[in-house]
Amino acid sequence: MSVTGARVPKPAPGVEAIERLSEAGNERGGLVPLDRNERLSPLPDAVLEELKAGISSDLLTGYPVLDDAYADLGAALGLPRERLLLTSGSDAAFKAIHQCYVRPGDRVVMLSPTYAMYEVYARMFEAEPVGVPIDDDLTLQPERLLEAVTPDTRLVLLASPNQPTGTVLSPDLLEAVIDRAADSEALVLVDEAYFPFAAATLLPHERPNLVVTRTFSKAWGLAGARVGFAAADPEIVRTLYKVRSVYDITALSAHCLRVLLAHPEVAADYVSEVDAGRELLVERARAAGLEPIACPTNFLPIRVAQRMDPAALVAALERRGYLVKGPFGAPCLREFVRVTLGPPALMSAFADALDQALAQ
Repeated sequence: MSVTGARVPKPAPGVEAIERLSEAGNERGGLVPLDRNERLSPLPDAVLEELKAGISSDLLTGYPVLDDAYADLGAALGLPRERLLLTSGSDAAFKAIHQCYVRPGDRVVMLSPTYAMYEVYARMFEAEPVGVPIDDDLTLQPERLLEAVTPDTRLVLLASPNQPTGTVLSPDLLEAVIDRAADSEALVLVDEAYFPFAAATLLPHERPNLVVTRTFSKAWGLAGARVGFAAADPEIVRTLYKVRSVYDITALSAHCLRVLLAHPEVAADYVSEVDAGRELLVERARAAGLEPIACPTNFLPIRVAQRMDPAALVAALERRGYLVKGPFGAPCLREFVRVTLGPPALMSAFADALDQALAQ
């Protein structure tokens, strides 16, 4: 029973100012999802059977034990357990980094545009998100990023390749950022969500102010299982562990991870499929008078405004059964849509729909 005149308590200031949209639901049914950078080919039948065979009543009724998952992950990466923290996707690592190391008023440097949750977490913990703008050709001026890392910077969040622009940061630039951040006693988090599409990695590393995160949602196809990890100095890992939720990696998620780690060909084969699909879609998009910007990810930014308004094209493609990402508010992406890549047959069918939409 409510008390007359009582009011709902106000949330913390950093949370109150945040606006977030609900995740999409059943309205996506029957449409081909080329807007969320998920794996678009099914997992191999043999792997699915192995996943199913390992699901028992004990797996579901008991609390998870992660020792074997950590052992398999460490062996795959060549890293000891004390440098690893399993997380619920990459997002749990991003949130924990802010919770442990970012104080109100601290500067959190990131690219602009980039993964939307970086700014959400910065504002949640009352920090100052500082966006370093990407140019209209979807490249980044290195000195612009370095100049943004000032003495009052506490955290630098860098996705490489960046999402949604596909911008790749060179190893030399990343090293320079890490060095500059170290002078300010700041952390650098490099988000390698699109590994292994982009083979470049900072792992293994021994930089005390560097955290590398990955997710198994993309090439591995475990978006529904929510598995990722952070790799860092043991002291940072111990600190992040303090704020993790109890049993945030489920026994079912750990089982999925172990099965997929035993089959590295699952990711490698899918990367080959996406590479072939990218080549096909780039060729078809150019033939249609569009400007695709190829990048080592499972998505393709395509400049379309020279042929059709991006919002109109997104709507026309949806009427033809395809969801793509756009339109974008960021200045460098206002003329673009972003398309999740998949195997050649799917990209060929999408290219046909794209031609039809442009011809309307």
